[in-house]
This record gives sequence, structure tokens and C-alpha cells, in this order.
Amino acid sequence: MKKLTVFLCIVAVCFSQSAYAQKPHSDLHHELGINAGPCSVVGGFLNGTIGFWSALFGEIGHKPVDMKWYGQYSFHYYYQVKPWCQIGFKTTVEYAKLVQYTDTFRTTVSSINHDVLFAIMPSVRFTYLNRPWVRLYSGLDVGCGFVFNSTTAVNSKEEESDDGKKNNVIPAFNVTLFGVNVGKRFYGLFELNAGYDAFVKVGIGTRF
Repeated sequence: MKKLTVFLCIVAVCFSQSAYAQKPHSDLHHELGINAGPCSVVGGFLNGTIGFWSALFGEIGHKPVDMKWYGQYSFHYYYQVKPWCQIGFKTTVEYAKLVQYTDTFRTTVSSINHDVLFAIMPSVRFTYLNRPWVRLYSGLDVGCGFVFNSTTAVNSKEEESDDGKKNNVIPAFNVTLFGVNVGKRFYGLFELNAGYDAFVKVGIGTRF
């Protein structure tokens, strides 16, 4: 009898802890946030591949190149439908620039390649720890991506002219492997992502 009583007490404690972990943030159902990171996995792969081949052929032709990364920035909105589930959307944008020189001393710019990767994705997040001050979650995003690519040629008189522009629409996706929010009405976040969102990002936001 004592063993059964102890077992029932343990089950009750575990159940109460699980229910507390999923307790919602009172009436704060809406969430807005802005975030930043170095680059996404997809953007890093695309621009990294372009940079690698450009650098390789640049070295062969004695026309070195520099790849400059300007980071990735995003905005998100979520609505709390369940204590463990949020739905919403996120938009991301990142920019990289490839500069090619005419000589090995890098004294004159030959051309500048601009690459912008933009995505808008409906999103769902699953919260597996929901405390008043801390949330742990993972998520999935699927939507559309837009690749804007343009090359600017620079002549000997240091004048720039548009050489070509390419725009493509491609599927966009992202998996939030791990995310943590710290704060109530105002919060900070940290995430690890694989896809079109920054693979490592930090941000701030508000709930209302």
C-alpha cells in the first residue's frame, strides 16, 4: 500500500510539472520580433559556391576577388493557438557582394556582383518548455525565396554600368533546430537554424 501511495504521488508531481511547463503566458497571444545573424545555410552555400569558383578562376586569370558578407536580417510574427503551438510567418533578407579586381595588387575594381536572397515563409513553432520567463521551442517554415543577382562593370574611368540582372523565384524552407526566448512582455532570443533563416541568430521582440 505504501509503495502504491508513493507511486501515485510521483505520478501526480510529474503531471503537475508537465502542466505547469505548458502554462501559457496569460493573455499575451501575439508576438513580434526582429533578428540578425551572419548568414543562412542556403545563402552561405550559394554565395560560398559562387565565391569559391570566382576566386579559383580569378587566381588562374590573375584577377583576385573579395567576397563581403553583410549578414542576414529577419522579422517574424506569431499567434499563440495552443500553449505548445504558435503559427505565423517570417521574412528574411541577406546580402553579399563579390568584388573582382583587374590585377593581383587589387588597385582597380573590374566588376561588382550583388547577391540578395529574400524569403517569406509561413511558420509554425512547437514549444516544449513554456515557463513565464523562458521558452524552449523548435519550428518549421515553408514558403517562397527570391534571388536577386546583378553585376556592375567598372571601366577604366571608374564609372559603373549595369552589366546584367538575374532574378529567380525558388522554394524556401527552414527548420529551427533549437530556440530559446527569455523574458515576458519583452524578450531576447537565440536560435539555431538550417535553411533560409540565419544558422545562428539573436533577436529581440515583444508579446502583447
